Amino acid sequence: MDGIAKILDRIRADSNAERAVLAEESAARRSEIAARYAKEEKEAYGAAIEKGAIEAAARFERLKNVAQLEARKQLLAEKQALLAETFELAEKRLAELPESDYCEFLAKLAAGASRTGAEELIFSKTDGARLGAAVTDRANAILRQTGRRGELTLSGRTRDIRGGLIVSGGEVETNCTLAALVSQYKNELSPRVAEILF
Repeated sequence: MDGIAKILDRIRADSNAERAVLAEESAARRSEIAARYAKEEKEAYGAAIEKGAIEAAARFERLKNVAQLEARKQLLAEKQALLAETFELAEKRLAELPESDYCEFLAKLAAGASRTGAEELIFSKTDGARLGAAVTDRANAILRQTGRRGELTLSGRTRDIRGGLIVSGGEVETNCTLAALVSQYKNELSPRVAEILF
């Protein structure tokens, strides 16, 4: 039995030696695989970080461009609102001229818009009662001074207008309201007004 025990001891020793070699090879292989995966993981992480940074930068640029465009649109809207408010204020200031200046202004408008010198002048209810007769008389005087027929008449009709007047002759009406005058010069004057405002 001694021989069988020796054989078994040798088999055990060989087996232990083989197991040690396999364990060593396995540990080396495991280290190699772990190192390779660690390297790949590091490279993948670096690539993901780089890709994320590029995408974040591109997204930031897009958002910045959108924000700049939106800011320009808002600024333009504010400028347009200020221009509109300026012309609204101009119309209001014309309507609030001192009575003698306003009367002279309307008379010149009426005389300038008259074609025949015999039209009727239509005012707002307030302006017609307050200044209608004086404007009509002054406009006729201006027409006569220039050698034209001065027979304009004050209409009994009124219009819902802020200020100014309408020169009516038969089928033809010439709009000399303050709103029409401001609107007429708005395109021409907007660049100059914008230059002053901005």
